[in-house]
Amino acid sequence: MFLLSHVSSVGSSSPASLSTVLFLSPLLVLTKLRSFKNEFPILKCDFLISEQTKSWTSKDSKSFDGVVFDSETGVVTELDLEGACLSGSLSANSSLFRLHHLRYLLLSDSYFDSFSFLPGLGQLTNLEFLDLSYMGLVGEIPSSISSLNRLTKLYLYGNELIGSFSPLLNLSKLSSLDLSENHFSGNVPCSLLTMPFLSFLDLNSNHLIDSLETMNCSSSSKLERLFLGYNRLNGRILEPLSKLANLKYLNLASQNTTDPINFVSSLGFKSLEELHLFRNAISRINIGSPNLNTLYLNNCSINEFPTFIKNLQNLEYLQMRNNRLKGEVPKWLWSMPSLIRLSLSLTTPSIALKARQKCFSIRLLAVEYLVLQNNNLIGRLANIFHKTGSLATLDVSHNQITGKLPRSLRNCTNLEIVNVEGNRITGTFPFWLKDLPNLEVMVLRSNMFHGPIYSLQHPLSFPQLRIIDISHNRFTGSLPHDYFVNWSTLLISIPPEERDMYVGYGFRYSYYPSMFLRNKGINMELEKILLTYNLCGPPLEKSCFGDKAPSTPEAQEPEPPKQEQVLNWKAAAMGYGPGVLFGLAIGQVLYSFKPVLFFKLFRI
Repeated sequence: MFLLSHVSSVGSSSPASLSTVLFLSPLLVLTKLRSFKNEFPILKCDFLISEQTKSWTSKDSKSFDGVVFDSETGVVTELDLEGACLSGSLSANSSLFRLHHLRYLLLSDSYFDSFSFLPGLGQLTNLEFLDLSYMGLVGEIPSSISSLNRLTKLYLYGNELIGSFSPLLNLSKLSSLDLSENHFSGNVPCSLLTMPFLSFLDLNSNHLIDSLETMNCSSSSKLERLFLGYNRLNGRILEPLSKLANLKYLNLASQNTTDPINFVSSLGFKSLEELHLFRNAISRINIGSPNLNTLYLNNCSINEFPTFIKNLQNLEYLQMRNNRLKGEVPKWLWSMPSLIRLSLSLTTPSIALKARQKCFSIRLLAVEYLVLQNNNLIGRLANIFHKTGSLATLDVSHNQITGKLPRSLRNCTNLEIVNVEGNRITGTFPFWLKDLPNLEVMVLRSNMFHGPIYSLQHPLSFPQLRIIDISHNRFTGSLPHDYFVNWSTLLISIPPEERDMYVGYGFRYSYYPSMFLRNKGINMELEKILLTYNLCGPPLEKSCFGDKAPSTPEAQEPEPPKQEQVLNWKAAAMGYGPGVLFGLAIGQVLYSFKPVLFFKLFRI
């Protein structure tokens, strides 16, 4: 222990000398920390980064931000300097490497000049968590890192590392390893995929390829989450990966290869729950994983709707946008028991939304996010939204939908976003949506709605409404002066720190609704709808400028008193009159003696 080692160095100490050692021990630790701080006299920060080491000045250990001391021995066990603005050179004999009891070390987003400090990390043999991400590290992983055999989590993403994974293979206790956004090339060795305790491995955004070496992976792997997106792998990688019996999450998105991926049910993947294949050319796909709940097939050049999907009884999230799908959406899709979020796009007109087909849509009450924008859907929206439904987002914008909005939408008490822009929907303003308790966004723009926008029989409430767009319709009438008062009160009363930044649920897939905003004749897509759009300006009392309203020209230059105005005019006349008389006199003289010159000068 830290204190005992110092006591033993004293020998047979008297009680007084023992108390001296106890007093100096924590002081020695703080001295090491301050010495480490002094190695970086210049800190490079931007406005988003705090300077943790600024507090490392006192003799009180509680004031050392980012440092955790052991409660019994006083040694430093955790050092979190993520974004601490450290820059310069970190030598192998730095004070950092004398903190031998460190278990957690975070140095990400620092700016060290060289890669030479990494060998010094081999001295910190008690490390369990090491984060060196976004530090500009260049070159190969040094062999000294293999001495950190207690590491369970290692993050080296966002650097410029190359070469072999060999120094990492001795870290037998690793459970989480992130090497994404580097320059590793070559194949993915099975020895890396089958490390004894490794459950999380991120190799996204490198230059990896697959080769015959990867064909001998063992099924004994503990790996559960594997990220291989944005590399140069092709379909051959699937066979060895299918032997990873515990694999639940697999990301193979956007492989920079000309070879298509064939994903067939003969492969394993019995534990697979989430699969990302977007931005790949897929020639054949048939996934037999019974536990699959999330499937991303955007931009995969798929021509026909994959029939295997109907057998995925646990599927909750399905994205198939920007493919080459034709015809109508299959009937069985609307009856899938677990489907919550659906996002599709078709290349030819579909009759999937016609009212006569509502019989197969009876389970649409199970969907929370129905996103079908930018298709060629024709027909009507059926009255299929029942009280037991959980629909939160309905986006069928930019299609060819006709008819009226289904009145069963008022049963969707969880509904937050309704976007039907760019269709041919008719009917009067949907006053009947006014009592939906959670409705925040209503976009009716560019349809064929008509009639009055205000009615005494239907006083508006819309308690949560934040954005409404009813432009490019045939609405008539005028708005009363207090029309928006109820809508703005709630927005003003919510403190910014107590509300989210964007409309919609961020949940685990970071999904946010989008809409088009037209400003001065230009359409702009809001990929995320900010909650900060508060109503303001006349006739409302709330200023659009808050407390920093720009002063008007009148306020900037107050009108001078009447007496001062008279004096100013007198001064101007006193200067103007003699000037005019002098000019006329000079002109007369010139004209009398040199008329030709006069004409040339003034072109009369």
